[in-house]
Amino acid sequence: MRILITAITVVVVAVPEGLPLAVTLALAFATTRMLKDNNLVRVLRACETMGNATTICSDKTGTLTQNKMTVVAGTLGTAARFGDKSPTASIKGDSKDQLIAADSREDVSITDFVSMMSPLVKDLLRQSVVINSTAFEGEEDGEVTFIGSKTETALLGFAREFLGMGPVSEERSNSEIVQLIPFDSGRKCMGSVIKLPSGKYRMFVKGASEILLAKCTRIVNDISASEVLESQLTEENARTLNQIISNYANRSLRTIGLIYRDFASWPPEKSRTVVDDPSQVEFDDVFGDMVFLSVVGIQDPLRDGVTDAVSECQKAGVFVRMVTGDNLITAKAIATECGIYTPGGIVMEGPKFRQLSTSQMDQIIPRLQVLARSSPEDKRILVRRLKELGETVAVTGDGTNDGPALKMADVGFSMGIAGTEVAKEASAIILMDDNFASIVKAIMWGRAVNDAVKKFLQVRFHDSCR
Repeated sequence: MRILITAITVVVVAVPEGLPLAVTLALAFATTRMLKDNNLVRVLRACETMGNATTICSDKTGTLTQNKMTVVAGTLGTAARFGDKSPTASIKGDSKDQLIAADSREDVSITDFVSMMSPLVKDLLRQSVVINSTAFEGEEDGEVTFIGSKTETALLGFAREFLGMGPVSEERSNSEIVQLIPFDSGRKCMGSVIKLPSGKYRMFVKGASEILLAKCTRIVNDISASEVLESQLTEENARTLNQIISNYANRSLRTIGLIYRDFASWPPEKSRTVVDDPSQVEFDDVFGDMVFLSVVGIQDPLRDGVTDAVSECQKAGVFVRMVTGDNLITAKAIATECGIYTPGGIVMEGPKFRQLSTSQMDQIIPRLQVLARSSPEDKRILVRRLKELGETVAVTGDGTNDGPALKMADVGFSMGIAGTEVAKEASAIILMDDNFASIVKAIMWGRAVNDAVKKFLQVRFHDSCR
């Protein structure tokens, strides 16, 4: 009876009279302070909701990492590699290569790697980077720089510094581009087709290394020859390249594959063309029988304080998950480095996750810490199922395709620096510094709002009982 009287007293006296004002003041104060902590609140209720968050699904690039990418390792075919930290780093070839013995324990420098290439091989590698890219040169803070995807700008930086690349616009204007294949998050690659001086056509493809390797039947086998020499891709070659990819991934490097294929004509015979434009070919019809050129390892260091921020979330009872497009080994290595992956946790790839039944998902999700090779749809599926399981979900995203997951989440965080306008419009809070550590501040202020409201109700109840 006393409990009933107490409840009625709070509802009748405290709630109508002062609760709306108390909540509004608490939210207003919290959102003002959150802005100083690099959280721009677009939806007022999101501040309070973050105080109840039970899980965070975070992007990797730019949120957990610095988004400052640099090419630090690579291989051309299986004949040459640089930045290999293993004792087997070597370059095989003519007498110049004796400078780097096969049993040497020293890393091969990028300069030595490039100096071994013939002009034709170097030109092929440079074109595969420059032509097959959507990044461009522009000005930021008065300095000329590359603008676009950080992965692409890292590759362009490598081409400019070591492969003799001139201005990007000039390089592209010297090539006759006949078709562009935009990046697709499902197949994890993009492509460009150019017409060669000989009258033939060459298709360059760039993307997820292990996926592209599976599409190759031939490989560039000599980087110092006066012409580009190809041979059959043997099982031994494939095994070596997969080991190299795994080695890079275990070092937390993003691996990007570069492959190509020549055609006598375009569109090729027996290939379907796009209905609206007969000069454009259906990519799936020509994406096969490729020549493996190179795989590079791109380093993107963790942000300062991310490991501590993840630990603080976990101590506060918030489960942190990484959702990334990187391959499984790279994702696991970085998740381990920042404390997201722990013993007993589950790491899974997006294509496998989306095939699970509802009951299988319910068994996996409580221990799912990393979702690799994921698409935006995989992220949306994960968020939806978490909400159905009663979780209060926060999600980070920066791309246009992240919009559905950001909208579906209880609180969506978009990136203020790298985020698209679509992502920002779909989010409830914008991270002005793109930093995961700022999310911890949002949780703190959300819980402060909840505490303030509880204290107000306690005071009002105490006053009403006098």
